[in-house]
Amino acid sequence: MGRLDVRVRTNLDSVVQYISRDERHCETVTIKELSLSGALVSGLTTQLPELFAIRPVLPGAGEVELRARLVRRSENGAAIRIFYSDKKTMQALWGHIKGRLAPSDDCPYCGHPDDSREGSCDRCNLYLNFGKDSYLERHIENTFAQRLNIRLNRLNLEHIDKIIDFVDSKLLKIKHRSPDSEFIGTSEGMLAVFAMIRKVAPTEMSVLLLGESGTGKELTAKALHELSARREGPFVAVNCAAIPETLLEAELFGYEKGAFTGAYATKKGRFEAADGGTLFLDEIGDIPATLQAKLLRFLEDRLIERVGGSGSRKIDIRIVAATNRNLQKAMVEGGFRADLYYRLNSFTIKLPPLRERGEDKVRLARHFLERFAAAENRRIDFSAASVEAIRQHRWPGNVRELENKVRRGFLMASDGLIEPACMELEEDFHSAAAHPSPDPQPGPPRAESRRESVVRALEQNDYVVARAARQLQISRPSMYALIKKYGIKKDDAK
Repeated sequence: MGRLDVRVRTNLDSVVQYISRDERHCETVTIKELSLSGALVSGLTTQLPELFAIRPVLPGAGEVELRARLVRRSENGAAIRIFYSDKKTMQALWGHIKGRLAPSDDCPYCGHPDDSREGSCDRCNLYLNFGKDSYLERHIENTFAQRLNIRLNRLNLEHIDKIIDFVDSKLLKIKHRSPDSEFIGTSEGMLAVFAMIRKVAPTEMSVLLLGESGTGKELTAKALHELSARREGPFVAVNCAAIPETLLEAELFGYEKGAFTGAYATKKGRFEAADGGTLFLDEIGDIPATLQAKLLRFLEDRLIERVGGSGSRKIDIRIVAATNRNLQKAMVEGGFRADLYYRLNSFTIKLPPLRERGEDKVRLARHFLERFAAAENRRIDFSAASVEAIRQHRWPGNVRELENKVRRGFLMASDGLIEPACMELEEDFHSAAAHPSPDPQPGPPRAESRRESVVRALEQNDYVVARAARQLQISRPSMYALIKKYGIKKDDAK
């Protein structure tokens, strides 16, 4: 393929503008050739910064402002790459390009002969119907992968990892939920969770979520729902441990009028409420044996029967279950049915506890603090001691405990700075200061032997960066950054 965008000859007067040493500089230039992604400029004489503004005057549309980067200079002029701040500017530029397209029997992208000018080129497969209103949107969509690949090929592995982390988090943003519920984390464990969610969400498989209380099991269930074909259906969550055993069956499966004392009217259960969507059964390990049998029957034939009812009803739902108990141990001890366990365990996602998520602890703490501060229009931050205390605390209550500690710190701080005592974490800070550990601790190494800690982790893991990062409980991008910062080579790990 010759190029990704149509290029035309033109003669546009333009102004290049940039700031150097706090002074604004302007230079008049001429755009000789123009495409959606770049231009050939003549008359450019000055040394430019990495990014600068260029403002061409488009006939009939007036002046537009573009961001640009110098690619190379030659005797023909300066080649620049163009960036857009909004879609309207791109459309204005395309209008000028389209108006200057000359009739040709060849594809303007690859040069291959093409007589029809309808549909797509049979060689490069790029869309050629320039007169269609939908051309620009379709062209950008069709060439997005190639554009992304060109840019990624210019980056090193560390930068690519950061981009992948960013994309992972964006893909898992769940609609209809508040910002405090966002997935936050670039630790190895959370990236593995993100990857598993993307793989299993589009399927109809039952999913079992394992993890300590407060690790985000319901949020994960919502992600599975929102990324599935059932996203327009209901998402119904039930905490099985919070409902008395005598009421749980009626709550889950519903009941008919007169089924028991107080059943004055027929009521649908949670299973029927979730019809067409996803039912999240939290603390599944706490349901009694009688209900385990009824749940197993549903998983086998998708039929439910209300309490006091005489007929079965077919329900179309996906089951996502969660527990913080060891179901395999409960199964061996007879407290949980083996056949039900294997039905639920079609696909398992294990959520890491917060203490194993390295710098995610600090990221989450800052996220919660920013949310609290925005709600009250208040400027506040953590002290360095508080950040270290957050890193050192074991967080037995996981993300829920962290949020509550940050909320307390926000309320107790009086001078715009949260100290460990405000969050009741002073013991963690003093303990860390009094008894520094020589071994790698969760989060990036912070003692004078940072470099040695990184080298030791690489050595202990056969220089596999992902495993060494997991040992230090930091993300791969952070690990690559430390390797680069300290100039570590494989020979350093003896």
